[in-house]
Amino acid sequence: MTIIWGFDPSKSTGWAIFDPDQQKQDRNFSHVRCGVFQMPDKADHYYTGDQIGLKVAALIREHGKPDWVVLEEQSLAKIGNTSADAMLYPWIATTAIVSTIANFGIPYGTLPPGTWRKSFYGQNFKPALDNKGKKDWKSAAVSECERIGIKLPTQKTLAHNAAEACALAICWGVRDMKVHAGRYQEPLMALRKQRNERALA
Repeated sequence: MTIIWGFDPSKSTGWAIFDPDQQKQDRNFSHVRCGVFQMPDKADHYYTGDQIGLKVAALIREHGKPDWVVLEEQSLAKIGNTSADAMLYPWIATTAIVSTIANFGIPYGTLPPGTWRKSFYGQNFKPALDNKGKKDWKSAAVSECERIGIKLPTQKTLAHNAAEACALAICWGVRDMKVHAGRYQEPLMALRKQRNERALA
């Protein structure tokens, strides 16, 4: 059994637990568990990092250590009219998650949005536009997860965080996974080899 966790880091971080072997056996994704680490509206940057680290540790204690963790890769450059908080909170969540799983000895890698979206939706997929005329990737993630049988949080304002975490976990095997510490390269290669052997079995 291989267990993959996905995280969509933000102030309200989405998380997902995916078992590729279960998916292959059941031929669906209904077994995927997901949720959101919701923060109080007034939570500052320090408190958010503090709480996300504690929540990741609690998740590990509840479900055991996964074989691999996938996080959405964060941008290093300011894009468009993005506010400082919109850039800071994903980075704060990312570092809280990474430091926590590193202390538990759990290997991880990151996928840029364009990479996992191409794998999850297909090469030529284009999402609908939102009311501001921007590509509505949030609604697309929710719709696709619901289509493949994943039960998302009922609160619609949070569902997209969990949906994108599910997508990241499901796309764990893509070739463009970025590994940020050399010690995690070998576990990734071993997981890929195991996956290929099972596919041939």
